[in-house]
Amino acid sequence: MTKDFFRKILFYLTVPKCICCGKKLNIEEKALCKTCFSEYEESKNTTCSLCFSRLSSCQCSNKYLKSHMMPKLLKIFRYKPSSDPNERIPANQLIYVIKRVKRRDLIDFISDEIIITIRNSIDLKDFVLSNVPRKKSRVLKYGFDHSEEIAKAISKKLGLKYIKLLKSKSKRAQKKLHGDERIKNAEFDILKRKQNLKGKRVLLIDDIVTTGASMGASAMIIRALGAKEVVGACLAITYRDEYKPIIGF
Repeated sequence: MTKDFFRKILFYLTVPKCICCGKKLNIEEKALCKTCFSEYEESKNTTCSLCFSRLSSCQCSNKYLKSHMMPKLLKIFRYKPSSDPNERIPANQLIYVIKRVKRRDLIDFISDEIIITIRNSIDLKDFVLSNVPRKKSRVLKYGFDHSEEIAKAISKKLGLKYIKLLKSKSKRAQKKLHGDERIKNAEFDILKRKQNLKGKRVLLIDDIVTTGASMGASAMIIRALGAKEVVGACLAITYRDEYKPIIGF
């Protein structure tokens, strides 16, 4: 029996629903129904004010990441918070749900989206993958590290080695902090099995980059392990570009 056969059996047993509107998905759909997927695609029409490319084709990072030896950040869309707590925006729901629910179709969807950007942006020679680790208390609460799951899915599909390099020492959840508080809270440590990254490039995965505090702190440690380059890749950013964004974008 094929893997596709078991996937179909699992689909009909679980009958997954759209993470945004709750509509039952058909077997060709992942995470989002056709209507919500179209709305998500619209959210990707955001332009970087530094290079004037779509964010999904842009490698620009922010000032903090540049100062932490990460001049390249691959991303897909800009997260836009809503003032209406009842409003469900498909792009935002991808970020919200992946942190709380370990759904294989959602992990596949997000990893596929990030892979498109990776393939269009960088030469993968000498790259290995790792991720910005989740706070331990959140892993215990939800039962998984979402960024690790995404990174592993990407590594498998691209045929690149995944290496778990870091563990989080953060005392508080980053989403509850702002500005300098996020920077001070973003603490990580090397896992006991120290890796030799000499001559390697590391593709560092996370779901969302807000200020760059967590990704920047992780990148500095990874460079100290001998990596010659660290490139960030995420689904979304929340920070604004260094220059004023173009009106409407």
